[in-house]
Amino acid sequence: MVRFLPCLLGAALLTGCGPQGRCEGTVGGTPIQGELDGDSMLSIVPSTFHPEHETAWVRAARLQLFYGDNALRLIAEVKLPAEQDMTDIPLGLSEDEWSQRRPQDGAVSIWKLQTPADAPPLSGGTFSVRFTDANHLEGKFDARFEDGSRLECTYDIHGKNYVPGDDPTYGGLP
Repeated sequence: MVRFLPCLLGAALLTGCGPQGRCEGTVGGTPIQGELDGDSMLSIVPSTFHPEHETAWVRAARLQLFYGDNALRLIAEVKLPAEQDMTDIPLGLSEDEWSQRRPQDGAVSIWKLQTPADAPPLSGGTFSVRFTDANHLEGKFDARFEDGSRLECTYDIHGKNYVPGDDPTYGGLP
């Protein structure tokens, strides 16, 4: 019995270590309600803030967030803000707004809904992010669409960090 105690303790500690979050709302005519799926992923990589300004290096979080047994599949890249506390980043920036955004403020550079495939265009909202440590992000997003539909989702996800100096397990660029 004593030999099994460490295994039980290890299993108890691992419970709840996977991605956590919830999403509710609608995208077009598709209702979305469910938990963040375990196959969601996070990678944090070095990236330039604006491709034309290669001197502004930032951390970019590449997220694959899947909710409600894949009813919602989101691919996003967030240029992380300098502030590690919860920061609201606007969604749906125009080209002009994007070009005026400062690297230290962060930005959502990619937002793509894979599912539902017939999602209306994004019209606005916020993507809130908190860089809790080198391999961990948490936050929420509130996405509004041109047809009036809306999503409210949370996420808390661990992943892999490829930024030199951020993580002792750094293994080089992807």
